[in-house]
Amino acid sequence: MLCVICKKGEVKPARVQAEVKVGNDHLLVPVDAEACAECGEAFYSPEAMQRLERVREDFRRKAITPATVGHVYQV
Repeated sequence: MLCVICKKGEVKPARVQAEVKVGNDHLLVPVDAEACAECGEAFYSPEAMQRLERVREDFRRKAITPATVGHVYQV
């Protein structure tokens, strides 16, 4: 399938790192998706979206404590 965003790349199944924002926090969540080989745009299934919403809610309720993988600095 041709990407509807860039109109150039082919969209194929891929494991991607979805970014979930909760306030100032950013969670990187690995999920299966369809991704464009050219521009990288990802298209998520309803199941993947449900997983991302669960992660967001679990983080808000402090039911999960993800590992820190870096720092963000404001100048």
